[in-house]
Amino acid sequence: MDIVAEAALNVSMPRERAIIFRDLVGKLGVLRIECDKCGRTGNYRLARLIAKYGLDAKLFVWTDELTADCPRKQARSQIDQCGAICPDLPKVV
Repeated sequence: MDIVAEAALNVSMPRERAIIFRDLVGKLGVLRIECDKCGRTGNYRLARLIAKYGLDAKLFVWTDELTADCPRKQARSQIDQCGAICPDLPKVV
């Protein structure tokens, strides 16, 4: 049994309406992240993210961790915020 199927057997935790990795199982194999402001891009295999964070981890906890070194995020400007997005999410959730 693979990591995704094995994790799907676990009971889900409260999600507070957040997108969690469980929502993406069977819909995306890879999560893309990109920022038009700084040019940051990346591809992350969903199975690896689930193995590291758990099936019920909130997606935006991961993106916050991933973009923690963003100069715009560190400046905490309300005007020029970090622009990192997962462009495939609107297609699947």
